[in-house]
Amino acid sequence: MTEYLISKTRILLLAVISSIAFGQSAEDSWGNLNRLHVGQKIEVVDMKMKSVTGSFVAVSEEAITLLAGVTRISIPQPNVLSVKNREASHRKRNMLLGLAIGAAGGLASGAIRGAMNRDAGETGVFIMALTPIGAGIGAAAGAVLPASQVTVYRAKARRGP
Repeated sequence: MTEYLISKTRILLLAVISSIAFGQSAEDSWGNLNRLHVGQKIEVVDMKMKSVTGSFVAVSEEAITLLAGVTRISIPQPNVLSVKNREASHRKRNMLLGLAIGAAGGLASGAIRGAMNRDAGETGVFIMALTPIGAGIGAAAGAVLPASQVTVYRAKARRGP
């Protein structure tokens, strides 16, 4: 029974880790900018590392336009290094992810600790005690991760001539 729990826990951890590692969309597509809404607060960094923060106005195949104060600025697509959504926050997502990972870690720790303590036969007690502890630690860690901006677009590395 304990080996069964440990193998199931390993499968769960592998699934969670792989979804985190491979579940993110490519940032190098200019088309990602179509997800922005007019008035949304963004930051555009150009190829000279100059940063401009303002409200999104429009995007075309040629350029992105934003309003910085009262100045309308249009930056050509070849000059854009990155665009970040300054309003997006993933604190809730990070907290839930931390909760799931922490719970899985607590479950695994409980199963392992229970397997090591065969005399008492209290694997279930260890699992019930350590799973919520791991979930709480994971949720707290996920909640404190910085999540003030999300990269919407990042230019591909350019090769030299």
